[in-house]
Amino acid sequence: MRRGTSGVSSGSGHALYIAILFSLGLVIVGIAAMYGAGYYLTPLSERPFHPQYDLLKPTGLVGQGYGVVGSFMILAGVGIYSARKRLRILSTLGKLKYFLEFHIFLCTTGPALVLFHTTFKFGGLVAVSFWSMVAVVLSGLVGRYLYVQIPRGIQGNELSMAELNARHALLGERLTNVHGVPRELLTRIDALARPPRPAAELSTGQTLKFLLLSDLQRGRRLRALVRGVRARNAEHAAVREFLGLVSERLVLTRRIALLARLRSLFTLWHVIHLPFSIIMLIIFLVHVGVAIAFGYRWIF
Repeated sequence: MRRGTSGVSSGSGHALYIAILFSLGLVIVGIAAMYGAGYYLTPLSERPFHPQYDLLKPTGLVGQGYGVVGSFMILAGVGIYSARKRLRILSTLGKLKYFLEFHIFLCTTGPALVLFHTTFKFGGLVAVSFWSMVAVVLSGLVGRYLYVQIPRGIQGNELSMAELNARHALLGERLTNVHGVPRELLTRIDALARPPRPAAELSTGQTLKFLLLSDLQRGRRLRALVRGVRARNAEHAAVREFLGLVSERLVLTRRIALLARLRSLFTLWHVIHLPFSIIMLIIFLVHVGVAIAFGYRWIF
């Protein structure tokens, strides 16, 4: 967990990568929404008379295209990430977290395009497929949140408790020796990051609530520390480093306290996420099979 110039560069590169994927997803969905806004806002009974009806209906050139492209994105997202995660031959092909981010991009943008394919009409098998897809997306977001709570090294491998404790001690030494943080204040900082009760006694809901609240409150707590450091006329660079160390210490203390609980929640998430994914895939295959059987084609 040693940090240096390369670590900063890597972090900046990852942030840019996330920004690009996020922006690309917004652009794709935004263009689809603006292009068909008039049609989608038209009452169902009047849509057949809308000038864009032949293009945007589920069997239209654009409407069906949304379904085909969106479905391909979902399948590609699942397939690429699963292959990178499970095939040993691909284990050295980039960092796993980058594949995970790309998986999330494909498996959120793809369902959004499928939503435009349905023209926001749900019924019968389509409704089951849609809500299964929604469940997969939402549970995937929860899984991503849990994933990042489990500390990992540069290559994405999970860190041991010994490695976490070593980094925790190093942060404490730097805050004490370089920034003059008293041991009592360091203890109070650590107390802010720990749950009110032992992690084993927290329910799933209580654990998630604590994680979310501590993430939301960390900025306010850091701002209070900024005021205290600036009151001592510390240099700007020193303040920035101090805040970075305290923020990392807060996050690391919380992860150490909840590590076993987070691992169990991540395992539970896999048990919940997989059935929804299988249901969605089965219904997708049935839907495609029925469409082909009835002679529906796109551009091929």
